Amino acid sequence: MDNKKFYSKVLLFGEYGVLSNSNALSIPFEKFYGYLNKSDFLNKEGKISNSNILQLYEFMTDLDIKDKIDFNFFKNDIDKGLHFVSSIPIASGLGSSGALINLLSIIESKFHGESSGLDPSVSLFNSPIFYSNKQIKLIDKIQFKNFTVYIMDSKINSSTKKMIEVFQNKMNESEFRYFFDNKYIINTNECIEYLLNGSDLFRNSIKQLSESTLNNFKEMIPNQLINIWENGLKSDSYYMKLCGSGGGGFFLLFDFNDQINSGLSDFNLYQI
Repeated sequence: MDNKKFYSKVLLFGEYGVLSNSNALSIPFEKFYGYLNKSDFLNKEGKISNSNILQLYEFMTDLDIKDKIDFNFFKNDIDKGLHFVSSIPIASGLGSSGALINLLSIIESKFHGESSGLDPSVSLFNSPIFYSNKQIKLIDKIQFKNFTVYIMDSKINSSTKKMIEVFQNKMNESEFRYFFDNKYIINTNECIEYLLNGSDLFRNSIKQLSESTLNNFKEMIPNQLINIWENGLKSDSYYMKLCGSGGGGFFLLFDFNDQINSGLSDFNLYQI
């Protein structure tokens, strides 16, 4: 993996639902990336990264995976200054910490609890990935028909682990569980289907998903984004949704009227 760039990812659809076997769609975002490096002389950031990798190593040695990973080789690299150089914003929802296969899906769980392994597979393969029925499919670049997609920086750090705990608590409520299993997941799957097929029905489906997210996942939406979220729905010009677990970091914005930049000048927007 010397000199290999691992790009950030954007989970377009499937947040939380992927843990309940909904479909999911995730794409690489090449504006931000990281790569592994080794050096005998580490700066402050390099030392922190090296220490974090050592913690990961110690976590992994407690797993039953000694037949799959050469831990002596791994530890030797750490002692030689292995670290991760990255431009991916921390606690933003764009990064990832494992890989597709079950082994590294388990490893990723160190960082934020239960992991599907979908996110890191995007960074590993640098390809859009469609996930369905616990199977993944590498797909071609997705075309956005008659609209533009942005990620918007909320300027608030997010905690995936904390948000997953909030979600799991909500799933203990029968009314929310019914909504999630029988409406939200179906809506998510429709959005993916319509997007991949270039259907004009996508606009109504993403609007519905944005509205139901606002009504049922408000804990995952920072207060300063609530009015912006509502204005998009009222104006029918753009629709927002979570980008991963929510709570902070980046959020997705689907712009249908090309009128958002002037009204959102306080936030950094990056077109996908």
